[in-house]
Amino acid sequence: MIKREREVTMHLYETLADDLSWLICAGVYPPGARLPSVRHISRQRGVSVSTSVRAYHELERRGVIEAAPRSGYFVVGPRRSALPSVPEHGASPVPVAGAHRILQLLAAADDPRTVSFGAATPHPDYMPSAAMAAASRTVWRRARRRCMNQAFPPGAVELRTELARRLAMAGCRLDPDDLLITNGCQEAMAIALKMLCRPGDVVAVEAPTYYGLLEVLEQQQLRALPIPSDPSQGLALDPLEQAFRTREVRACVVTPVASNPLGVTLSDERKQALVALAERHAVPIVEDDTYGELVETGRRPTPLKAWDRAGRVYYCGSATKTICAGLRIGWLAMPGRYRQQAAMAQYLRTISVNTPAQLTLAHYLATGHIDRHMRAAARAYRQCVARLIAELEQHFPAGTKISAPQGGFLVWAELPGTVDTGALLAESLRCGVSFAPGALFAPNGGFENCMRLNAAVAWDQAAQSALQNLGGLVRDRLG
Repeated sequence: MIKREREVTMHLYETLADDLSWLICAGVYPPGARLPSVRHISRQRGVSVSTSVRAYHELERRGVIEAAPRSGYFVVGPRRSALPSVPEHGASPVPVAGAHRILQLLAAADDPRTVSFGAATPHPDYMPSAAMAAASRTVWRRARRRCMNQAFPPGAVELRTELARRLAMAGCRLDPDDLLITNGCQEAMAIALKMLCRPGDVVAVEAPTYYGLLEVLEQQQLRALPIPSDPSQGLALDPLEQAFRTREVRACVVTPVASNPLGVTLSDERKQALVALAERHAVPIVEDDTYGELVETGRRPTPLKAWDRAGRVYYCGSATKTICAGLRIGWLAMPGRYRQQAAMAQYLRTISVNTPAQLTLAHYLATGHIDRHMRAAARAYRQCVARLIAELEQHFPAGTKISAPQGGFLVWAELPGTVDTGALLAESLRCGVSFAPGALFAPNGGFENCMRLNAAVAWDQAAQSALQNLGGLVRDRLG
């Protein structure tokens, strides 16, 4: 599905160029290495010679390879940008303020005149739209009466059953009754925190962290305790344990796979250590696994919930980044003792979750097509990330530090100097390009010289020009 729909926005030579770029970034072709000949790569990939030539020219344009007369193409050198800095530890719990700033970003995402790198929503071409449309038609034909009624909490049993089966393949032993269907992952996290915390309580969060979580903390009057997140290893466990020992932390929220915004994935060893840490100090973990299946590793990364034996992990997931953003379907898995409380909390928030959306997703999962889609999506997003990093390294000033995402489709960039990306956003919107300024990812200030960009866009000439223009604006501010 992705292959057919992606042809609308990406040529075959660009796909080949992205594949080769990723292999170079991964070290398969190290600096100075000679790439396969044009004819060899054509035979290997089953494409025409002209396609391979255009792919190599595209890599030359990006500054990734260079041609040597009568010798072929060679990798120019190592990745030019360093990883972003690790935040300093020592912060105190702070009230969350300023979450309303996200409204400007959301408005830009809906503006057809703007190339949106800001909102973390994949372009529709990456979603299984035809399969979802077919599933919707089937559901309305077979279950019209059900679709016309509300599916009260905990949600449609068909969907909860399919989700429990899928999570079992990831190592999570869950009964359908353990799951609560929600309006997206953000509502799942909000309900979990509502059960665990009271106004004024301290919640440990990654630094930087997802701005949607900060919105929830602000709404519930909770204080955020930022814990540094390393761009290569993820959440720093030593500072977290220190916080557990010295402060009354009521909960810890973490995205262990393809975190937002850094894109870092915790190793299995660090995941197990995190769960053990939570059990040792009796601190609940709210796990955001939104991007858990968007990692091209051959197998789905194991969630924290798979190692949860004491009922400390509140597992939150969603279909918005993987299958269909418009469905707004999420889910929460929690210890059995909280089932009734969580269902009532969801009922009081929104009464129910869209019934046709639940049944459509359940039917799509039951068809078994999702595994092929997930593999294709993870591969496509990996290509998009490689493309975005190459464009940033080409058009942004020297000294820009760029993340190396281990999944998902988000890229975090740290600009040199004292460029204020909040002020830069207003100027860039006037030029028709949006991004998410770094301050959105801190509870009360910080990361002002950083930005998050969505790589899962339609990679056309408009997107390339937008990044070139954005890089020019950054250079202008540096003088």
